Amino acid sequence: MTTQISGLSETAERILSLAIAWMDDHPGEFPTTRKLCELAGVTAPTLYHHFGDKEGLMLAVAERKMLSFFQGKKRQPETSDPEADLLKGWDQWIDFARKHSALIGALQQSPAISARLRMGAEAIAMGRLERLHQIKPLLVSPQQAAQTVVAASNVVVQLMLQGMPTAQVKAVNAQLQHAVLLALKDR
Repeated sequence: MTTQISGLSETAERILSLAIAWMDDHPGEFPTTRKLCELAGVTAPTLYHHFGDKEGLMLAVAERKMLSFFQGKKRQPETSDPEADLLKGWDQWIDFARKHSALIGALQQSPAISARLRMGAEAIAMGRLERLHQIKPLLVSPQQAAQTVVAASNVVVQLMLQGMPTAQVKAVNAQLQHAVLLALKDR
C-alpha cells in the first residue's frame, strides 16, 4: 500500500521515519543497516528493495529533512525589514547545516537532489530579495541576487564541513553577508 502524502509504501515510510527519528536523537550519525532493520522490524532485503542501499536511504532522509526545513522557512512570518529576514534565513541555513552535517554530506552525493534543494533555497531568498528590491533597488535582478546569496551561504557550509573552527566560520559568514549585501544594493 502507498501512503497519500509521500508516494512511499507504508513500509518505506516507516523505515524513513525511523531513520529520521534515530538521526534526530543521534546528531551527526547515521544508523547501521542492521540497526535500521531492527528498529523497523524488517529484513535487509526489504530495506534494499525500498531504497536500493544504505546510501539511497540516507539520501531519502536528507531530502526529507531539507524539504521540511524549507517548508518551515516558508511559513516564517515576515517582518518589516526584508534585509534582516534575509540574513536570518541565511543564518538559519548555516545553523541547520552545522547540526546536520552528515545529511549535508549525503546531499552532496546527489547532484539531482542538491539542484532541487538549491532551487528551493533560491526561491525563498528571492521572495525576501524582491521585498528588499521594492524598498531599496538592487543592482541585479532579485533572481540573480538570490543565486548569489545561496552560493555565498553554501561557501560557508563548505568551510564548516571542511573543519574550519566555529569562530572562524562565524567571522567569514558575517564578512560574506556584509560583502554580498554591499555588492547587491544600489548605493
